[in-house]
Amino acid sequence: MNPPPAPPAGWYDVPAGGKRFWDGKSWSADVVAAPSATAEYDALDPYLPAPLATATVATVPMTPLVASPPAGWYPSPTGALQWWDGRQWGPFAPPAAQGGAPAKDVGIAYLLLLLLGGVAAHRFYLGLIPSAIVFTVLWWGGWLLSILLIGVPMVIAAAIWWVVDLFLLPTLVRRANAVRSMGPGLRA
Repeated sequence: MNPPPAPPAGWYDVPAGGKRFWDGKSWSADVVAAPSATAEYDALDPYLPAPLATATVATVPMTPLVASPPAGWYPSPTGALQWWDGRQWGPFAPPAAQGGAPAKDVGIAYLLLLLLGGVAAHRFYLGLIPSAIVFTVLWWGGWLLSILLIGVPMVIAAAIWWVVDLFLLPTLVRRANAVRSMGPGLRA
């Protein structure tokens, strides 16, 4: 028993509206002339059955492209991105996720400064890792070396730095939030 003949390659109507190309084995990823973005997404069902062998092949007239912009995402009049395939407008882009890490808070930074200032927790929180390490070494190294009296100036310098951080903390938080908002590709 022979299998039924495969339908010829060509453009076929899809149930949701528009046309989709059948290459003789599988459907293309593109839908042409869908009545709406929803219909286009519905027509992209990967499990859409093969067309019947008796179906007629619909032809799509080829129109020459005259100075058409290249395919890609372009802003619509409302500001939302919309796909242009070189001939017609397609679906709108899904809204960008507004996720990401939350902004740093001045209150939390002050709490860390007052409770864990000896380990520079406020600087680690703000992403100021090198200065946090220097402060921690200065503070705890000074206390360890104070037995030999050479650590006393280190402890005094760290204490002065801690007091200065009391006043600079709002500025440090604003700067940390500004760096975070620039994104990873724009940081200097």
